[in-house]
Amino acid sequence: MRKYFFLLFFLGVVNSYAQYANVEISSGGFSFIPAFMDKNPNINFNLGTGNNKLFSAHIVGSIRVENISPRSLIFITRLKAIDKKLKLSIGSHLPAVQINKEYYMDTFFAQEVIISYPISNKYNLSSLYIHGKGRNNDLEINLFVLNNNFSFKSLNYLFQLYYLDKGNLYGFANTLDLKIKDKIILKGFLNYTIPTNDIIPTIGLKFIL
Repeated sequence: MRKYFFLLFFLGVVNSYAQYANVEISSGGFSFIPAFMDKNPNINFNLGTGNNKLFSAHIVGSIRVENISPRSLIFITRLKAIDKKLKLSIGSHLPAVQINKEYYMDTFFAQEVIISYPISNKYNLSSLYIHGKGRNNDLEINLFVLNNNFSFKSLNYLFQLYYLDKGNLYGFANTLDLKIKDKIILKGFLNYTIPTNDIIPTIGLKFIL
């Protein structure tokens, strides 16, 4: 019970300072790299200051449902370099933390570049580049993602093509969001990593706080 209380307390305190926040109870755990999605149940959360100003700050993380232990936590700051129809932002992950079941932490520092352009009111095209380097480990990655986002009424569909130089992994991921109530979203995710022939499906329920 103490673990559940701590989780609710943590989310409540952080949410009080955020301009947006959501919590998702999911059959899988979030990762910027679709091939690294956790296949076990997680509580994923995402909160921050929003994207309306020049600077923004965000926290993204996952907590294992099995024992209510933290799995990942990423602190992100972003700066808008171009804020017209074409948008460009640069950001830093300071840091990104991965925590195993024995509570050993791997820390990473990363830089990101995001470019987006609306093709229409319903279709948005964007790209994401992340370079990450381990602080207490020798992992170094370059991740390239192309996002195609379609929205229609209560449906939102995201199709992603990605390439990760670590292990030469590439594939595609699909995310479908269905708004079932004003602040409740049913979320389905499916990733296919082509070289490893690995399929990761998840389903979750997201609550907008």
